[in-house]
Amino acid sequence: MKKLFTPVVSALLISSLLLQSCATILSTPYQTVRVVGQPAGSTIYVNDKEVKAKPLAGTPGGVKLRLRRKKSSEVKVKHEGYKEYSEVVYPDGGSGTTYFNWLPVIGSFASALTPTDDYGNDTGISRIPGIGWGWLIGIGGWVVDISTGSNKKLNKREIKPILIRQPTVVAGSQSVQSGPITVRVKGGDKMGNLIVRGEPSDILYFGTSLDVTSDKLKDNVNSTLKDLGFTVPSSDGRSMFATGTSSRYTLQGEMRSITYDIHASNKYESRSRFETHCAVEVTWKLLNQSRQTVVETKTTGKAVKFEKGGSAAFEDAFENALYAFLENQEVNTALAKSGTGSTAAAKTDADANKPALITLRRAPAAKASTTESGSIATAARNVVTIEASDGHGSGCVISADGYIVTNAHVVGEEETVKITLADGLKATGKVVRVNPEMDLALVKIDADGLTAFQLPGSALAELGADVFAIGTPADKELGQSITKGIVSGRRKVEGHAYLQTDVSINGGNSGGALVTRSGQLVGIVNAKLVGRGIEGIGFAIPAELVTEALQLKFVD
Repeated sequence: MKKLFTPVVSALLISSLLLQSCATILSTPYQTVRVVGQPAGSTIYVNDKEVKAKPLAGTPGGVKLRLRRKKSSEVKVKHEGYKEYSEVVYPDGGSGTTYFNWLPVIGSFASALTPTDDYGNDTGISRIPGIGWGWLIGIGGWVVDISTGSNKKLNKREIKPILIRQPTVVAGSQSVQSGPITVRVKGGDKMGNLIVRGEPSDILYFGTSLDVTSDKLKDNVNSTLKDLGFTVPSSDGRSMFATGTSSRYTLQGEMRSITYDIHASNKYESRSRFETHCAVEVTWKLLNQSRQTVVETKTTGKAVKFEKGGSAAFEDAFENALYAFLENQEVNTALAKSGTGSTAAAKTDADANKPALITLRRAPAAKASTTESGSIATAARNVVTIEASDGHGSGCVISADGYIVTNAHVVGEEETVKITLADGLKATGKVVRVNPEMDLALVKIDADGLTAFQLPGSALAELGADVFAIGTPADKELGQSITKGIVSGRRKVEGHAYLQTDVSINGGNSGGALVTRSGQLVGIVNAKLVGRGIEGIGFAIPAELVTEALQLKFVD
């Protein structure tokens, strides 16, 4: 029995010698990682160096990578027409094969327990060096495995890249620009969890874990549109006479859902690797210059960033949701530009793009007053105060059934505004049409039987004639304030006609009336020059241009 035990132990010792650096021999310093799901022909980069990956049999586009176990590797997947994808693969845990290195130690101890050699002689103290050799071999193999990294395993054996198709920009497409991007997520709303090795931990809240602003998202949309090749007008260098967006279309977004999770590989932050996963849901609207919704749809976007929290994953997911919207066929059709041939064709195209006429009920002509003050007082009853979220302005009632004209910059991007009539009654006004190039907007309130201005069909203002501005300057309590001046001139600015006047104009007068002695509306106040040494230079949009600019049709 003793003789049989000795060969067995000897065999174990010899086997252990052959298996030193077992992880290095069996597992090798490299691990195979599959990359699947990307289009065939994608280019793979590892740590910013292009690699020729081995195709994965039976998986279209799939490839196999050999990545070092010892260190992290950034894998990038690029494909023409798609957004680049990047993921970090890192060492996470040990390889079981490294334990084979300790077989020599076990073998040497077993040999030490054998009381005699093959000839039955007691080996005595000579057994001790064998134990030392066993430790030396075991530790040596372990050191080799550590130095090559073969004792490690990577956190993933398979990568499934999220490749988002980039929208195709139609050559000569219509101009488009971001409008308001609204986030309907309140501070304190739960978004997700901090997940440590698969176990949910601290809850993440909006406003503390993630805080974004509508202005930032709006800038991101415009930046993305520019990067994709869309025509995005710049507000730089535009005159004070235009407002809002000069683009053909405006893109609005509303976000009500954000899912945001942070995954940690270790409970100790200094030893942990992080992944931040984010998914958003956005309802998009594409509006034309008349504030009419051309396309409305909901899209989702997902993203992963290999960092602890931050806004990068959110912004990437938001951008992916935008890409999905821009890929919509209805959006492509709307943004495609047609009729770029002859002048006649261009005119036909422009006519086709005009909004539908809005029919208004004409108010009866006001009774002529025997005095100038009586006519001006009558006109003042047709001027209202308009309140938006960022301030107030004025407006002119132009129909008996509640249509009011004002400046586009008074209503801004709002869909509804508050209206205070001359008699103090309040109403909610819906913004039904905007012409930002002319700085005009049309607001509708639910009312009937109103006294109103009649829009002239031709120019009535004469140079040097007395005119009166009626509006709500500076403060909402100053409604229907009246100031007097003259028509100083007629000007052309960027192709648009304006009346110049020295009448006193202050903040809040915008959208108000400029009338003659008889109370006839001749202009919509919209701007003034301000600066050292500048006084009495104000401007109004000629009233005879309003009907065409807003595409109105009056019926008796």
